[in-house]
Amino acid sequence: MPDQSTELEAKLAGLQRQLRRQRAAIAMLALAGAGLLTAGFAQPADILTVKGIRVVDDEGRPRILIGAPPPAEGRVRTDAQTASLVVLGPDGRDRVILGESPNPHLGGKTYPRIDAAYGMVIHDQAGSERGAMAFLDNGRGVVTLDRPGGDAVAMLVNDRTGFAGVTVNYANPIGQYAEGVRLGTRDDTAWLAMGDRSETERARLAVEGAAAPSLKTSPERVKPR
Repeated sequence: MPDQSTELEAKLAGLQRQLRRQRAAIAMLALAGAGLLTAGFAQPADILTVKGIRVVDDEGRPRILIGAPPPAEGRVRTDAQTASLVVLGPDGRDRVILGESPNPHLGGKTYPRIDAAYGMVIHDQAGSERGAMAFLDNGRGVVTLDRPGGDAVAMLVNDRTGFAGVTVNYANPIGQYAEGVRLGTRDDTAWLAMGDRSETERARLAVEGAAAPSLKTSPERVKPR
């Protein structure tokens, strides 16, 4: 019995030493893991490279599309695949486009844009363009609000002509623009002009350089701007 007791005590002591070593190893692993976790939060996240992102609502309907071009599935409009972020309504119609602007969509039809543009385009519940804030490759910066037939109010900066100001159009059918009011500056002239639907200028108040302010009310064809 004494020999068996001694052998048992030796085995027990060995197990205790093994347990202490295992506890020390676990503690070291825990410290190492904590260090790696802290380092991961302290450093920037890796770059995520994807071709597209689709965000859906609780019913699984696509509501936000991101891509170059964005995913097409679930989007009613199929001819606006530009590099952009698109916010869709519950029915899949475009409501907001941020990025490369597609051609304008009005009354179910698409029309050519005068030049490539980047910015933000807003749409009504039918998916028709109703306003934008963008810069075009032809050197025009614009902020617009539209009627169903096209431009209604526009704030413009034109690098080519030097014009900066605001225009207000009459309500006309799509594509038939008739400017009613123009307020702005160019070179050393500031003016306010009003015209009729035929774009005949009917009144003009202007300040040109150091000259006295002038007011003209005689009909005069609007010169190209």
